Amino acid sequence: MSSSSDSASHGLAVVVPVWNDAAGLARLLPVLLALPGVQQVIICDDASDIPASPAAIGRPDLADDPRLLWLRLPVQAGAGRARNLGFDRVTSRWTLFFDSDDLPLPGLARLLHNLARPETPGFDFCLFSHVDSRERARGRPGPLPSDQQHWDAAGPGPQPGRPDAAGVARLARISAYPWNKIYRTGFLRETGIRCTEIAVHNDIELHWRSFLLARDILASSEAGAEHFVADSGRRLTNRTGAERLDVFRALAPVQADLLADAERAEQFADALADFYLGLFHWIETTLAPDLRPEFRWRAQDFLRCHLGLPHFTLIATADPAMARRLNDFLAEGCA
Repeated sequence: MSSSSDSASHGLAVVVPVWNDAAGLARLLPVLLALPGVQQVIICDDASDIPASPAAIGRPDLADDPRLLWLRLPVQAGAGRARNLGFDRVTSRWTLFFDSDDLPLPGLARLLHNLARPETPGFDFCLFSHVDSRERARGRPGPLPSDQQHWDAAGPGPQPGRPDAAGVARLARISAYPWNKIYRTGFLRETGIRCTEIAVHNDIELHWRSFLLARDILASSEAGAEHFVADSGRRLTNRTGAERLDVFRALAPVQADLLADAERAEQFADALADFYLGLFHWIETTLAPDLRPEFRWRAQDFLRCHLGLPHFTLIATADPAMARRLNDFLAEGCA
């Protein structure tokens, strides 16, 4: 199936959700606009207190750049809806979702240059590496050690190339970020992959459905972005309330895609189970204590409903220790 966006040149659209981050936009936009092949930068304001605009971020010089499109949601709805709003306006061949408080690194320009070369194979998306600000502060500029282990095991180099099936399943275990993949716009439209429109965890569906449904995946070890992490404050990752319980709205379509294809289930079953357990543990330990029993009940119910005997057998065959961990989680009370 083809898409009108596939007939465009190797142009890139960057979709940037933002909420009350004028300083981040002022820092980010000039860097994005300097990237090779950028045709669109779509700013999606999630009802900031002061509407995002060139004047509001102190960059009136950007007002006349035709590549910039400023959109705004009337009420705050979360980054998922903001990303979807922006994606609906993409006309470029490739799409990159980016966050206002992160920054592209020089590796992203190199990667875009290499992707545009005639000899580079076509792709549904290309995964790239990143730098985590906490690791840079420790003198180890790169992703978190757990993510670096997956990169090392999968083995891609800086030149974008196709990992084998085992490498793809390994790379899928990298944290579910929205900003570490360059997508073929037509791929997202053909498959109907979107961000879940919930307050937090909106990027899980985008990450996992991309791996489950893509036929052509490239990977590059180029560090294309720096992800800045604040251990406290108003970032979505620091929320501990009932909005975390909406995570199952993001997981249901992922699990449905997994079970719709036997070959896909065999390739990804243990990786996805590992993701579920890690995610559930992280949410439970960071959730407000009064919400933990309800969350544990919902998580156990999700696994019981979605892990039938054939699926569990696949997991137990690929990773017996994972099967034991699943059984332990289903048997335990909340932390």
